Amino acid sequence: QSKQKTYQLQKKYIVSPLKTGLVIIDQNRAHQRILYEEFLTNMTVKQASSQQLLFPLNLNFSISEMQLIAELQTALKNTGLVLEQSMPDNLLISGIPANVTESEVSKLLEQLLNDLQDEIPETSFSQNDSIAKSMAKSLAVKTGNYLTDAAQENLINNLFACKEPNVSPFLKPTFITLRVDDLDKKFAI
Repeated sequence: QSKQKTYQLQKKYIVSPLKTGLVIIDQNRAHQRILYEEFLTNMTVKQASSQQLLFPLNLNFSISEMQLIAELQTALKNTGLVLEQSMPDNLLISGIPANVTESEVSKLLEQLLNDLQDEIPETSFSQNDSIAKSMAKSLAVKTGNYLTDAAQENLINNLFACKEPNVSPFLKPTFITLRVDDLDKKFAI
């Protein structure tokens, strides 16, 4: 049996054949959904795997940002981010989530502070939700990123293994299907 082939269109969409037509996936939104569910699960079961850094990262933040980070510390720890305050405006990061690279950490925290600057949700569920959304948005593969065939396959499989594969964490559609019937109608002119 021949292997179904995926195709990346404009470094934005992944096109994959179905028995009844095609599925077209927005790679950024799909990856956001995958990461979002992953982070939420980790935070809920409090079993995120953290990779220890050989040399801790030293990041500077304003005092008000540090207060915000302190309030989120437990939730962040549940994502796999291990941090401690070394000075009033200095953060020492000794562990990061398994699916995050060292170079992404400061961008991720800046995005998070930006997203939560106006208000930190009261309940821990909505706090987890906000953090998971922000981290997914930061880390998801961007439009314009080339994906290998294996990465495309992976993304498709992981998306359809999600609880809610149809929408991104921000409730935008992650994919559309184009049925052969739809194509037949277009050619029937």
